[in-house]
Amino acid sequence: MTLAVFVLVLVSALLQGSLGGLMPFLQADIPMSHTIGSLHITALAVGGLLAATVAERVRRRHGRMPILIGAAVLGATGAALISTAQTAVMSVGALVLVGFAMSSTLIAGQALLVALHGRHGAQMIGELNVAYSIGAVAAAAALPVVAATALGWRGFPAVQAALLLVVVVPLLLRGRAAMDADSTGAASRQAATALRRPRAAYAAMCLSVAVEWSFIFWTATHLVDVGGFSAPTAAGAASVMWAAIVAGRVLGSRLVGVLGAPPVLVASLLVGLAAAAVLTFATTPFLAVLAAGLGGLAAANLYPASIALVVSGFPHRPDAAVARASLLTSATSIAFPLMLGALADVAGLQLAFMAVPVTALLALGAIRIAGPAPTAKPNVAASDQTDQNYQGATT
Repeated sequence: MTLAVFVLVLVSALLQGSLGGLMPFLQADIPMSHTIGSLHITALAVGGLLAATVAERVRRRHGRMPILIGAAVLGATGAALISTAQTAVMSVGALVLVGFAMSSTLIAGQALLVALHGRHGAQMIGELNVAYSIGAVAAAAALPVVAATALGWRGFPAVQAALLLVVVVPLLLRGRAAMDADSTGAASRQAATALRRPRAAYAAMCLSVAVEWSFIFWTATHLVDVGGFSAPTAAGAASVMWAAIVAGRVLGSRLVGVLGAPPVLVASLLVGLAAAAVLTFATTPFLAVLAAGLGGLAAANLYPASIALVVSGFPHRPDAAVARASLLTSATSIAFPLMLGALADVAGLQLAFMAVPVTALLALGAIRIAGPAPTAKPNVAASDQTDQNYQGATT
């Protein structure tokens, strides 16, 4: 079942990861303004918000099976619609489905990994996000290759739709017996007092995600508008940032398993503070690349570590915790970059970006407030059982 969830996330990431590269092809076939083009990005977040509002209710009534199977089918439907879209309404609607499917996958998938792997759940969440990053990077590399073949650019989402239906759905069906594993057993009880004030973890997550998306959305623009670099130099720095994100998530998934989520999240935010400082004073190509690399390392684990922090505070209700966290972070990923952009229009991007280190400091404060709780007496039997489950899934 673990393998099926990882494959579902990786294949689903192919379309999200290639969206930026797909847009020029889409705009060439379907004339649209920049405003309409930007709606395609917003559509993904809208789909995520919708999924977060209904996923937990569906899970309580019907279990995780219809969520994950439905996510695969909806994702395939959205990809197929993109491959055949003739109007902007059709392509925007398709991306609402894709966003709904991706968010549903992460909500049910991350909660399932916590239920299956107990105290190793935080590490598995990190590794799941590594799978997403690999899918996104593979998409960016594969799209130009597929577009140059007889399939054309429309063949890329069509291939993704086929993979979801032909490969992913059968894998999910094979593992359906474990799909609704109970997350309230001994392994969960062992971590029941991980945080002193678990609700503060939601604030820490929203603030961390705001920092993450600020680096992802604004680093290249900051280098051009504030640093005075050329667009090609900024694009090169952005590629370094994404390489750092992938490498950072690989390392972070291991560190979360060893150290726990809070230290990794704190370290990521501190690196983010350093990245913001370097970005502010970047006047040479070396400093531009350094700022982007540090920003990528910071962004890499802000979401995985913060979702692991949230789940550790609600071990008996991982599905509800992840669903609520997804709702809040989807809203944050829409609102904060727009707020930063509006502030930049009024006061300039250099001054507006100072909100990012301030937000990172607030996130550090929220982590401090959240925990940890007094250490509970370890449950050796539960630990042994979850070790066996973890080894069985990763060997």
